[in-house]
Amino acid sequence: PSLLQLQTVMDMTVPVNYLLNFHKVKGHPVTYNIPNMDSEYARNMRNWQMAILNDQSQDKRIMKSRQLGFSEVGVSELLWFCDTHSFDNVSALYTFPKTCGAL
Repeated sequence: PSLLQLQTVMDMTVPVNYLLNFHKVKGHPVTYNIPNMDSEYARNMRNWQMAILNDQSQDKRIMKSRQLGFSEVGVSELLWFCDTHSFDNVSALYTFPKTCGAL
């Protein structure tokens, strides 16, 4: 295999590397941290999501507050899984939870 083929395979095995190289959000590359950026922009990077994405346990449970970007994390992980397991003829469905309004 060529060096490019080897690098592609290595990027595909780690979810965060796959997303950084092959996935975009609203037309922009995925980022988890940017050194030397202003603090307001750095808060939006959510670099703590990398550990969650790279954890390939079959059952993950996460306690969180709202608006942390976990819908995007879930969709991203689903795309990675389908792409890296396409040889298994994988089918997938991602549903968003229904939220309850305040009573």
